[in-house]
Amino acid sequence: MALTLAEEFLLLALRDDTGKPMVDGTRLKAALAGAAIVELALDGALRLTGPDEPGRKPGRLAATGGPVAHERFAGLVELVDGRKPKDAVSRAAGFNSWRGDRGRDLRDALLADLAEAGALREEQGKVLGLFPSKAWKPADPGVEAEVLERVRAAVVTGADPDPRTAALVALVHTVGLLPKLFPENDRKELKRRGKEISERDWGGQAVQKAIQEIQGAVLVAVTVAASAAASGG
Repeated sequence: MALTLAEEFLLLALRDDTGKPMVDGTRLKAALAGAAIVELALDGALRLTGPDEPGRKPGRLAATGGPVAHERFAGLVELVDGRKPKDAVSRAAGFNSWRGDRGRDLRDALLADLAEAGALREEQGKVLGLFPSKAWKPADPGVEAEVLERVRAAVVTGADPDPRTAALVALVHTVGLLPKLFPENDRKELKRRGKEISERDWGGQAVQKAIQEIQGAVLVAVTVAASAAASGG
């Protein structure tokens, strides 16, 4: 089953027993937005502008005009075109937006896609016997197991990841999910390996630069949104 990076991240982020995310909503939205933008960079639909391009500011995401492999993310190209990665992630995640919740919409769409593909199933329930709730649990455990094994091979056994797996590891590392995925392993070593993979040149220099910028943007978006929530509280 061919999954997008965002779908792979979402599968890893959900607890198998409860069907609930292992990271807070801010981290989940930022990571899913970042994963979608990374997907577009890997596919060649987006690139990062350089320092000497006439009429363009450097360090911006730019639409290439190339085909978008996954129709789910087609609308993001126009949304983030010409923006710094940190602004692009924040915009795609719906932070500080008064016009709907893009991050929630993206999450819900990805959950529906995974359910349609047979990877997840939706379970309805009630909190305290009163309030409706949803949980998303594995319908085909083998789908998540394959993704998890690729990540395990990279961060635990030291295998060289392919570019897509490396990008997934970078995102999982950025939101602090690695120790939750592999609680039996040394926390410091998992973080060290996650950081190492994030910084390696495994996707070509131009693509790697773009992905590292997006990874940093996810971390900034999480920090800013969390700070704003704390101030509001």
